[in-house]
Amino acid sequence: MKILVADDDPINRRLLEAFLVKWNYEVVLACDGNEAWNILSQKDAPKLAILDWMMPGLDGTQICRRIRNRSGESYVYIVLLTAKFQKADIIEGLDAGADDYLAKPFDANELRARLWTGMRVLGLEKRLRSAYENLLFHAAHDSLTGGWNRVAILETLRTEVARAQRQGTALSVMMADLDHFKQVNDTYGHLTGDEVLRETAKRMQACVRSYDAVGR
Repeated sequence: MKILVADDDPINRRLLEAFLVKWNYEVVLACDGNEAWNILSQKDAPKLAILDWMMPGLDGTQICRRIRNRSGESYVYIVLLTAKFQKADIIEGLDAGADDYLAKPFDANELRARLWTGMRVLGLEKRLRSAYENLLFHAAHDSLTGGWNRVAILETLRTEVARAQRQGTALSVMMADLDHFKQVNDTYGHLTGDEVLRETAKRMQACVRSYDAVGR
């Protein structure tokens, strides 16, 4: 698991790195808030981050707010590292979007336990995202052939007809039927008929462009 450590104090930064490497994390270091934000904005950004609250440039709470205001991104679990101990300060950090906080000077065992909590949360988020994407796929795709289902292909047709009318361009629609398909089912059984449909859809999909749509 890749983890970002952002702290302007080089001693704290190296101390955190030493513990994290010992615990088999892949560590990415940042020495100020702006560098941390640039790292977290990358496509392969770490999903775990330890952010010092007070840093040059963006501070930890500002980075938290920026991350939480992004839409459609996978979750980043954030631990704020802070010397602030007042309840109001802790509430401020959590309200900004931090998942947890760790007081300076940090205790190694406490840090490890809090990171394990983050790993569990990220694992749950990954499973939920996978289940959501699976639901979206099955809501729009034919379970037998994997192509677009009736609802999705008709919606695509309506969209493309409207686009063609608006732009004054041509639109092609092809409807295909399998001759004597009932005879295939009656003679060889429905499992064989299903395989014929899958193969037909596969061959049709291979013959169209990436932006064309094939549905059943």
